Amino acid sequence: MQAIENFEVARRAPDFEDFVDIARRHKSWIFGPLWAGIVVSTVVAFLWPDTFVSSALIRITSSQVPDRLVQDNLNQVLAERISAIAQGVLSRSTLTNIIQTHDLYPRERRRLPIQDIIEQMKNKDITIGVVNLQTGAKSIGAFPVSFRYENRYLAQTVTADIVSRMINENERTTLTQSQTTTDFFTQEVEKAKQRLDEIEARLADFKIRNAGTLPEDQNVNFSAMNSLDQRVSQLNSSISRVNQEKLLLESTLRIQREQLGKATEAAAVVPADPARAVLKNEELSRKEREISAAEATLTQYKEMYRETHPDVRRLEANLALLRRQRDELARQDKEARDKDAREAAAAAKSKVPRPVVATKEMLALDANIKQYESMIQAKNVELQDLNSEINRTGQQARNYQSRITSAPHSSQAFAQLNRDYEQAKASYTLLKSKQDDSARGTAIIRNKQGETLDLLDQASLPVTPSEPRRPIIIGIGAAIGLMLGLIAVGVREMKDSTLKNLKDVRAYTQLTVLGCVPLIEEDIVVKRRKRMGILGWSTAIVLGCLVMGGSVAYYMLTNS
Repeated sequence: MQAIENFEVARRAPDFEDFVDIARRHKSWIFGPLWAGIVVSTVVAFLWPDTFVSSALIRITSSQVPDRLVQDNLNQVLAERISAIAQGVLSRSTLTNIIQTHDLYPRERRRLPIQDIIEQMKNKDITIGVVNLQTGAKSIGAFPVSFRYENRYLAQTVTADIVSRMINENERTTLTQSQTTTDFFTQEVEKAKQRLDEIEARLADFKIRNAGTLPEDQNVNFSAMNSLDQRVSQLNSSISRVNQEKLLLESTLRIQREQLGKATEAAAVVPADPARAVLKNEELSRKEREISAAEATLTQYKEMYRETHPDVRRLEANLALLRRQRDELARQDKEARDKDAREAAAAAKSKVPRPVVATKEMLALDANIKQYESMIQAKNVELQDLNSEINRTGQQARNYQSRITSAPHSSQAFAQLNRDYEQAKASYTLLKSKQDDSARGTAIIRNKQGETLDLLDQASLPVTPSEPRRPIIIGIGAAIGLMLGLIAVGVREMKDSTLKNLKDVRAYTQLTVLGCVPLIEEDIVVKRRKRMGILGWSTAIVLGCLVMGGSVAYYMLTNS
């Protein structure tokens, strides 16, 4: 036998008429799954129990007292505190109490453990929205709280219960945290006060025991030392000045005594002309006085100026002139005295006594000598006073010097005490300020004037269920059924390799078609096939309608 050769022919690309022909030939495979999907999705949609969502809105009320005046003493920002409150409300014990109080989930409790019910309630049924803050963690905002349940009245009641628990928990938590913070600062302030009092007592005792040698007294000690040094310098200057004045007085006294001696010698000789002798003596005495005054003035000027100063030179020239005049007068007076002496010698040979005559010059010189002696005595007394003052000042300086010398021994201990005192004082001041702020914050929270949670919108009573969305479920079921039908039609068409029309004959045989003979079937077979199709579709439609009607009736009865 000759082997038959196998070969494959590529399928012809279908056109619109082919798709219409495919839909006509497989209409039962398309509408059957579509109808089944509609029936099944309708039954599911109406047997699915309703779920109602009740929601409430909690408003965050900002503090009635501005934050710049009183700061709160809570350790959490608003969003974190609300999150902590929500976790407390969603705890196992709280949710168990809510379920038992309102008799929730009766069917689930008969077949599931309570832990699974709590997880379902917390993760699916209870929703706490995110805090909608406007301009920061301290601004006014609001957040929703909702609960979903199959009974709308219980949904409203449970939502109100959750909201009430959150508001109460917020008040209790904030007051507890604030009071705990205040109590903590109060205890710390008491400890800081005790430590500050102890250091103050130690510091006061140290100051009493080391009075005058403390570092804070060093400026006073140094100032006193400087003052005493200046006083000693002033006293030394005064002693020098008094000594100079004393020397000047002693020099003047010596001159006066010399003048008195000369006047006495002159008075012991009886002049030939007493009037002339008196005149000479007075003139000579006047010159001596002028010379003494010029010498004193020159001495003073030399102390103030240099020897090259014009005034000093002028006084020296004047003094030299006065001395020349005095010498001239002395020479003339000596010649007169020599003459008188010769006459006196001659008179002495004759044994005639000569009395001494006290002149006005002698009386004036004697008065001046007594005056200068009293002035010198006053200067001696002044020198004694100045020396005594120097001794007292030196003793005081030695006392202050001993304080300054012993100051470094106590400065380290005093510095340590002072540092401890400043640290304790700063710590006490800071803790006291924080305690006052915390107490004010606690008072604001206790008076409900701080940041609180208020019920803005009460728990709503839902009217329409949120689940299931029956039109969407039915539409999805119909789409799934239609998709399954189209997939089944496509699979059948891919497996059917028969020629369906003249286009297939021309495409696969590459021959010219001269005519087409239609399929001839008996009328009885055709009518029977039609009746069976009508019966099948009628039965399917009636059964589908009955099933859907029953599910709708069940829904209406159970929710009436």
